Amino acid sequence: MISIGPFHRGEGSLAAMEDHKLRYAHALLSRTTPLGANKLEECVAYMGRIEDEARKCYSEPIVLDSDEFVEMMVIDGLFIIELFRKSAGDVKIERDDPIFNNIWGLSSLVRDLVLLENQLPMVVLNCLFDVPALKDELHGVSISSLCLKFFDPLMPRGKEVIQTSFSGCDGKHLLDLLGKTFHDLPQLKGGKVKKNSWKFIPSVTELKRAGVKFVKGSTYGSFLDIKFKDGVMEIPPVIVQDQTDTLLRNFIASEQCCDGHVTYMTSYAFFMDSLINSGDDVGVLRKEGIITNYLGDDEDVANLFNKLCCEVTLANFYYSELCEQVNTYYKTRWHVWRATLKRDYFNSPWAIVSFVGAIILLVLTLTSTLFAILSFTIHKS
Repeated sequence: MISIGPFHRGEGSLAAMEDHKLRYAHALLSRTTPLGANKLEECVAYMGRIEDEARKCYSEPIVLDSDEFVEMMVIDGLFIIELFRKSAGDVKIERDDPIFNNIWGLSSLVRDLVLLENQLPMVVLNCLFDVPALKDELHGVSISSLCLKFFDPLMPRGKEVIQTSFSGCDGKHLLDLLGKTFHDLPQLKGGKVKKNSWKFIPSVTELKRAGVKFVKGSTYGSFLDIKFKDGVMEIPPVIVQDQTDTLLRNFIASEQCCDGHVTYMTSYAFFMDSLINSGDDVGVLRKEGIITNYLGDDEDVANLFNKLCCEVTLANFYYSELCEQVNTYYKTRWHVWRATLKRDYFNSPWAIVSFVGAIILLVLTLTSTLFAILSFTIHKS
């Protein structure tokens, strides 16, 4: 629907949005421009200072000349700022706005803005926030907080979580910023990720037959914060909807472009791929409140996770130690026997009554037999 940055610039099918970007940029500048001053030139001048730095953020040479490149950065940056502020309710939305007054416009835009090839360097957005002409208008807000509010519907966490925990985060671009708010957790800071290989674990239904319990984790942290202890796997809830596939794929793609040390999203995808083999596995997690399925069919969710890791390389598996604990528990026969006993003989009150009755009958039979033997022995002696 929209092109941000140089990679899709000039494509015919995206040309319609160029007028809307100019309209948003003009609206932002018109609220901050005193009479007789051209604040657009001031934005261009500030952007010119970081042109070389911005160009180096892209993996491929940019064929635009200096004026075209700076113009693109300014217009795209102003558009994003105005878009985010309208979405946050800081700016009034006009009745004829084609993005917010369309049932599919905003959702399509959100999806496009998480595409890896559709990112704007964070240095560009930070530069615009430093322009004196915009400081009064943008006072009290940050690009980080605006970004997280805008993308929150993709993976809702609540306003209080965003405001208290992630308002000071930074990233290379918006997608990187959003990803860091999920894996830059306190328990993950202060140390390097070890080189751990991927370890397979049985599916949800197999683990459940071995006595593993699945419980819903905290809603205030990250969906990556999975724990396992004493046969209980605690998995934070996750909402699976139409845009979840796009979000996770671009998180993974972003990690694949790095040096391979940060692979939290990729590790999560591999871990969930192991846990989920079919709709039955999804059904178990859904009943426990771990997965909220907005796709409709549990098989669709299973297919989503099973296809995420196709042709993806995993250098460091974040859940390696956790998987070792799970496999150790699963291979312990006593856990399997206990789970089988509970499932087959203690799965309902009537089954328990029948089992207890059978035990009592067996005890009475053994007691009767014992007394008969003792009576015969005493009588014979």
